[in-house]
Amino acid sequence: MSDIVRIFALGGLDENGKNMYVVEINNDIFVLEAGMKYPESSMPGIDIIIPDYTYLIKNKERVKAYIVSHGHDDCMGSITYVCKDVPAPIYCSKVTSEMIKDTARRYRQNLKLDFHIVDTTSDVMIAGRLFKFFSTTHSVAQSMGVAISTSQGYVVYTGDYIVDCGAFKKFRTDLKALAKIAENKVLCLMNESVASYKPDYASPNHKLTPLIKRPFEEFKGRIVIALYNQNLFGLQEVINLGVKNNKKIVIFSKDMENLMNNFNIEGFLDIPERNRGTLDDLKKEDQSDILVIITSNGERLFRMLERIANEELYEEKGLLLGENDLVIMAAPSVPGVEVIAVNVLDLLYRTGAKIVNISSKKISSMHAQEEDIKTIISLLQPKFYLPVKGYYKDLIANATLANNMQIGLNHSNIFVFDNGMVAKFVDEKFVAGEEMVQVGELMVDGLGIFDAGSVVINDRNKLADDGVIILGITLDSKTKEIIAGPDVQTRGLVFIKESDHLVKDVADLYVVTVKETFSNDKLDINEKRVLIRDKISKYVKKETGKDPMVLSMVVEI
Repeated sequence: MSDIVRIFALGGLDENGKNMYVVEINNDIFVLEAGMKYPESSMPGIDIIIPDYTYLIKNKERVKAYIVSHGHDDCMGSITYVCKDVPAPIYCSKVTSEMIKDTARRYRQNLKLDFHIVDTTSDVMIAGRLFKFFSTTHSVAQSMGVAISTSQGYVVYTGDYIVDCGAFKKFRTDLKALAKIAENKVLCLMNESVASYKPDYASPNHKLTPLIKRPFEEFKGRIVIALYNQNLFGLQEVINLGVKNNKKIVIFSKDMENLMNNFNIEGFLDIPERNRGTLDDLKKEDQSDILVIITSNGERLFRMLERIANEELYEEKGLLLGENDLVIMAAPSVPGVEVIAVNVLDLLYRTGAKIVNISSKKISSMHAQEEDIKTIISLLQPKFYLPVKGYYKDLIANATLANNMQIGLNHSNIFVFDNGMVAKFVDEKFVAGEEMVQVGELMVDGLGIFDAGSVVINDRNKLADDGVIILGITLDSKTKEIIAGPDVQTRGLVFIKESDHLVKDVADLYVVTVKETFSNDKLDINEKRVLIRDKISKYVKKETGKDPMVLSMVVEI
């Protein structure tokens, strides 16, 4: 009997991050990636956003495995949350497993995960089905894609990649393994789209070394360089330059130092003993031979740099920037951190240090560009093509270049989908008309998770924009007479000294409204609260134009 294959995304389409793709073969579910994305400025207090995985919860008995292609938040950031409700083995590389553990520590999660470590190029049987993994070149080591065997042909998911034949050993795309997969039928190719609109190959413009080699060789003072902690390719380049120029390399972050100790076992990010430095070296009088590497993720990196520029970490860490320092910003701003990145750069200039800022215009991200994508399509010759990962414009750019290759891919077998849309294949044919799968976003706030439609976000925005009025009064439970109060407090609404009349008027209105509502025995307590809140809100909006949150506390004794 021929396999029935269904493919859909729970996240990752028409957005940046939150990748989660489902390949359903007969009764088995295989989940590719379990990522997250960072919140927008309109989501105060939210730490991260993860996919709504209700579908997996409803079908948890059928979930056979999670495949995580590499150790970046957009592909692994939600795995610990999802596995808590839908446990299943996680197939990934050693480096990726360490990055997942680090992410769990970062979000204070104590969950035992069932890791199955695989070589980046290897054949593995999962739930009685052959999975052919192949290594890819990306900014984190031991990245990989996967080909899943079905009776209709392989379903191939590329993960994130570029074509760079001269990459470091642990970062190399295995074209030979891909060619071996191509010897068989490829039913559907799921190819990344993040940089599909960019012409040419990403290589060699993804390399940091040509941009910082000269400052390393010519500058005579201390060098401080800032990188994202998941850019292991760039970190390897910096370490190599530091060793070549006889620098004492100081890893500023304890977390990164611990990670690097684990990665040394895998044969990369190794600092020779003669080049190992410590924070104690920052106390030396002559620090011209020192290289300080500062790493963290997203906004945390810029918050750390902000504290360094403001001399807040001098006593704790010993790092004080001045005219004898060269600061290299090798962390181009990403969506969500643009404002703080600009402000931090200004602060760094104020320290007197010399600054080299490497923007995204100077260096390519390690995502497949037009020629990278065309290379993989030409090699695999898929029957159906599904662009994944990226905003709608990226998916369209990816689909357009596939259509223009004239190898049989066109509007009938190229799918530009939204999250939740299902591609169903039976006997190597696409079956239209499948129902949408439930999708959405879940907000993670500390240890709590709630959906995107929650009133929590609206309440926080209202507090941020219009403030709050807190009202309190005490009644005699029998006579309903006021025996204490009213008390009126405002925060973030008006300047109190200039608004005494407003507070007095609100207090008077509150007294009248409480008497009216609590003398009406037909109303329950919730109806009374709503009436009080609405009356106060309407008055304040009329007088100030503001719509604050109104909290009323009526105590009966």
